[in-house]
Amino acid sequence: MYDFQSVVERRGTTSIKWHMIEDDMGVGSEDVIAMSVADMEFKPAPEIVEALVEAAQHDIFGYDYATDGYFRALTAWMSRRHNWDIDPAWVSLSDGVMPAVNTALRAVTHPGDKVILQGPVYYPFTAAAEHNGLTILDNRLILGDDGRYVMDFDDLEAKASDPRCTALMLCNPHNPVGRVWSADELRRLGDICIAHGVTILADEIHADFAYPGHDVTMFGTLGERYAGHCYEFTAPTKTFNIAGLLCSNVITVNPELKRAFDVAAENIAGLTVSHFGLVACQAAYERAEPWLDALMGVLADNLSLLREFAERTPGLRLIEPEGTYLAWLDCRGLGFGSADELRDFMRDRARVYFDEGVLFGENGAGFERVNLACPKALLKQVLDNIAVALSQRA
Repeated sequence: MYDFQSVVERRGTTSIKWHMIEDDMGVGSEDVIAMSVADMEFKPAPEIVEALVEAAQHDIFGYDYATDGYFRALTAWMSRRHNWDIDPAWVSLSDGVMPAVNTALRAVTHPGDKVILQGPVYYPFTAAAEHNGLTILDNRLILGDDGRYVMDFDDLEAKASDPRCTALMLCNPHNPVGRVWSADELRRLGDICIAHGVTILADEIHADFAYPGHDVTMFGTLGERYAGHCYEFTAPTKTFNIAGLLCSNVITVNPELKRAFDVAAENIAGLTVSHFGLVACQAAYERAEPWLDALMGVLADNLSLLREFAERTPGLRLIEPEGTYLAWLDCRGLGFGSADELRDFMRDRARVYFDEGVLFGENGAGFERVNLACPKALLKQVLDNIAVALSQRA
């Protein structure tokens, strides 16, 4: 019913992911494959496109508001997919998760405060902290011998107890390591933050992606005590590959925190959602669920292909993802002397452009983040390129 196997040519379009190759590598990079930015190489669900076409033909593109229909679609999605009955009064809108995260930081921190991140982590978190004049406390994740990352709760307690620490930025599921944090892990994190007055900013944009055996627990479902200490950021943009349409939701149960967010937004003249973003979001949540269910099978198949490649390639280890459509590939066994050498090998020899692990923090050096949301033929070409380059290196 849905086409997830046709390769769509995105070179020469306005795609950031493909254009940055030309920017970084210049002439002669036309054969380099983009595997970096976390958008998909799939066309969005036809149900979304149909809604957009209808809107384009009949609507006037003036100043919009989110209708009751929009909120019905959002709340029904949260209830159906995440067992969370939210009140529309808790929701603030934004054109994107990171603008909303930055706004929330301005709402609950002051320049000179400290914020906890859990590296290796989505690198715009680092930029958000720096842009808001905050000192980063790196509560680094621990990679166990079993190939699974866990939180360092003793270190988290120590950092949260710093009187200048006022916020923690949580990635749930975690980008790039792929952990789906358990309810127990989230409660323990929440207990520490609540005890020390640290507000939690939970980026849950990947919450719709979980592999069998791993259920995403949205932070607000842990109970009123936890939900009241948190901002939660969600969006259909990763789920349905519509990031360019600019639509996200901030769910804030605590009315004081919500008021602080809304005031911070007003102080920058407000956060707005695009007309087509509202249309696409509502259509996605109301009509495109079968597309997502089909996509999950494609992602699982691509993950199997990557897993088999890592198992037969000396020096590689797949950090098994529990969620997201990203995979964290441990390349430290390949013997490169630095992160720069690994990057240059992948780009110049294997002709693949990843988001390098070191972008996510110092403890990401030697890793590559692999985007699984692409046609199988494209992923196979990436892996074949790496295999040939490694054989020539040997």
